[in-house]
Amino acid sequence: MRVLYLTEEAISFSDALVRGGAIHVRNVVTGLRDRGHDVFLLDWNTEPERPFQRSVSPRSRFVEGPLRTVVRAVQVGKRESVDVIVSKTRKTYLPGLIAARRLGVPHVVHVGSSLDPPTDGLSRRLDLASFTARLRAPHDGYFVVCDHIGSQLRTRGVAADRIFNVQNAVNIDRFHPETVPTPLSDRFRDRIDQDGGGFRLGFVGGLQPYKGLDDLATALDQADADLHLLVAGDGPERSRLERTYGAAATFLGSVPYEQIPALYHEFDALVLPSHTEGLPRVVLEAQATATPVVATRVGGVPEVVRDGQTGLLCEARDPAGLAAALDRLAADDAERARLGREGRAAVEGEFSWTELYERYERFLEQVIALDDRR
Repeated sequence: MRVLYLTEEAISFSDALVRGGAIHVRNVVTGLRDRGHDVFLLDWNTEPERPFQRSVSPRSRFVEGPLRTVVRAVQVGKRESVDVIVSKTRKTYLPGLIAARRLGVPHVVHVGSSLDPPTDGLSRRLDLASFTARLRAPHDGYFVVCDHIGSQLRTRGVAADRIFNVQNAVNIDRFHPETVPTPLSDRFRDRIDQDGGGFRLGFVGGLQPYKGLDDLATALDQADADLHLLVAGDGPERSRLERTYGAAATFLGSVPYEQIPALYHEFDALVLPSHTEGLPRVVLEAQATATPVVATRVGGVPEVVRDGQTGLLCEARDPAGLAAALDRLAADDAERARLGREGRAAVEGEFSWTELYERYERFLEQVIALDDRR
């Protein structure tokens, strides 16, 4: 296949990446190329690094960036005789569709976010409206990361035969229960060593209201176990949350992605108390390191955390239920070990990058075949 892959992110093939979306793009592009496909990447980048990287460098992310993407996508698509265009990020959804129609090839959008995010505030409501409008356009395929998002698309009128669950993936060699590829730097190591002990919970992610960290703070107060939270991530809620948690949590700030595998080895359990999610990569990363997971039953989480088998689930916005699950883990070493083993086994069998490449390859071939029959 000859694939043109669009993203508004700048993709580096030599430097460490932090954002999960950028890591996904880089891995999919290189993975499909390694499998013998001609994949060309059109990203928004001032310093492209590879011959197959056909970047644009817009001065504005609004209007000008999408317009330049359309023009460049048509140019590259014609020159390289591409079979399909895949748009990974929202600002490339419509440019990718327009270019695909000009070229007479099918267009696929990758949907990694839930369609029911928090809508408090005008800006969030406008963002959701824009996202939904872009998805209503007549795309030929929708690559989703979980069945939950697929179901949301079907309720919005997208035909079932256009929806393909590619899932998410994790590097099961870097995230491993027995090895640490890159140790934590001294500044993180020193902060962790000063956390005061107790059962060590970990949270990895952006500090946003929908992540449910206020619920977790209440749960820590209600729990019987001696719990301490390590928070890896940053965001607009950090200062307020530091005041809320006080001595009950250590806020590490943003941890470089290459050190994240080592961080999971510091946790007795990962906790994800979110109000909404797609298919969170942090859950897969924790499971790959055999770190037991406690999470809320939202989005695609139940598709990777089977309650009592590969982790523990509780309802969102339920601090009492969350506290009970945390107490259960803290009190039972054998249960933690079992959940960790089962989580690792589940990830190895279904969520490796090799499995994702095979799904991508198979589903792209189906989209192209469907387009040929229409």
